[in-house]
Amino acid sequence: MTRDLTRRTLFGAAGGALTLSALAGCSPRGGEGMGGPTSSVAPTAQRASGLEAAFDEAFTASGLAGCAVRVRLPNGALWLRTAGVADLDTEEPYRAGDFVRIASITKTFTATAVLRMVDERMLALDDTLDRWYPQIPNAVSITLEQMLGMRSGIADFTADARFDDDFAADPTMPWGMEQTLRVILRNPPSFAPGAEVQYCDSNYALLGAIAARVDGASLAEVITRRVIEPAGLFDTYYPDDDAIRSPHPQGYVPAVTSAGAIDPTVPPAVVNEVNPAVPAGAGALISTLDDVAAWGDVLADGRLLGPLTQARRLQTQRFEGQTLDFGYGLGITNFNEYLGHDGAIFGFSSVVLTRPETGTQIAMVGNTSTNSTTPTLTIAVALIDEIDPSQGTAAG
Repeated sequence: MTRDLTRRTLFGAAGGALTLSALAGCSPRGGEGMGGPTSSVAPTAQRASGLEAAFDEAFTASGLAGCAVRVRLPNGALWLRTAGVADLDTEEPYRAGDFVRIASITKTFTATAVLRMVDERMLALDDTLDRWYPQIPNAVSITLEQMLGMRSGIADFTADARFDDDFAADPTMPWGMEQTLRVILRNPPSFAPGAEVQYCDSNYALLGAIAARVDGASLAEVITRRVIEPAGLFDTYYPDDDAIRSPHPQGYVPAVTSAGAIDPTVPPAVVNEVNPAVPAGAGALISTLDDVAAWGDVLADGRLLGPLTQARRLQTQRFEGQTLDFGYGLGITNFNEYLGHDGAIFGFSSVVLTRPETGTQIAMVGNTSTNSTTPTLTIAVALIDEIDPSQGTAAG
């Protein structure tokens, strides 16, 4: 994903609570209007100094090779920083405008595509999975809404040990939906549909495939036409091969300790190529820091959805075992009153969190991650503690 957050602990996939006294529980929230940035307003010297100190400390502890962060303060001022390197060998500084894999932030795009199809009455939230994949256990009882909200109980294919080993050995391995289904079916359901909230990539691999089948186009085309283009994102794309467009930093996969933290004593592996068919609707997209920030506003204010659909999206439910206001809606997370998502995939970590009431936003991308560590989220939480204490790790 210092003590770094890992997605398995963070989202309760293994049933464990996050012990960083940071994240949890959740309640329904509405879709307040966004406060737009006022670029002519600069952060005060005191505020900038506090951000610098909080960021420097968190970055040093994170294990990231490099990163770029964009913070929009409640007064609309922007605070921008890059740190570290794009390449450990050449020591080339990290560049804020580079392309990066945004991993699970993809889920917010897939969910938006599905929800737009709901608005168009091509799908309904109470449609059940057996319409498309009757072979999945409990399919007759699993609704699209439960899948969107991480409440389906479907086995998580990325938590399968054999899959994990294969993907780590070759991130470009041949893959398709048939292979994803095979992994799902060799594992029992995690719980009865609707009984819990547990992070699960299988939900979004399946949702992406369903959206493509109903639309009659590839998932890449569906997300591009239904989400990326209407959102006005010019540097976000669904890749059609294993590579990342240039310019991009080197992607580093670190060794991880038994406690889940990045181990700085072991040189990281370089991984720039990943078969997008593996994460698919759960994590295939590539973007830039500015587009991630712009998408954070679109996601939080719901401009691509009907008002009732956006209100339904924001009815988040607490992850199991958490103690703060941290939960999942329909393709969106909440951290207290911040809305957004994070992402982790080999070589890249990302996050965007926006507080609609104040317009405050933290967007960040970095070039070090396993398939589950989330160092950018760890840094984002530290910045929230500094700029918005009522919404940080002391809140609950």
